[in-house]
Amino acid sequence: MLTGAVRLIAVVALLAAAPAAAQNNSPFGGFKHDSKAPIEITSDSLEVRQAESVAIFAGSVVAGQGTLRLTADKVTVSYSAGKSDAATGAIQKMRADGNVFLSNGAETAQGAWAEYDVAGGRVTMGGKVILTQGANAISGETLAINLNDGTGRIEGQGDGRVKSVFTPAPNSSTPKN
Repeated sequence: MLTGAVRLIAVVALLAAAPAAAQNNSPFGGFKHDSKAPIEITSDSLEVRQAESVAIFAGSVVAGQGTLRLTADKVTVSYSAGKSDAATGAIQKMRADGNVFLSNGAETAQGAWAEYDVAGGRVTMGGKVILTQGANAISGETLAINLNDGTGRIEGQGDGRVKSVFTPAPNSSTPKN
């Protein structure tokens, strides 16, 4: 296992399967990303398990692609190992655990864990998730976002319910006193 500041820069076509087609006008559309931008991951340590096609980044992990940022205590990256259906080293899945925070401009989401299905272009988060967009906020137990079309779903579990707070835009037609 390598220790100290570890920096991995992967020039991507890795996320080409998740196009940036999301709409900014939905609560989930702000999480679109530039799938052709390089991915940069920094962490305190990196462990590579070549036989398992897994790389584990641990300790104050920061991952970014364009304006999209993810921070977590640990990120596990699963990649292809030269199988005929995928390019060698192409990221298939990422899992973030512990103090997960995802942001893109004014949109943020936080939770205990997150999984990113690269081929499907989907992000799933769990563990008391809070999604914010400007002054608006939605919270629940799990969040699923489709990066391809900007749709998403938040669910409460057990006694937990989904809670939403929406701040209306100022009405410009209201007469001023």
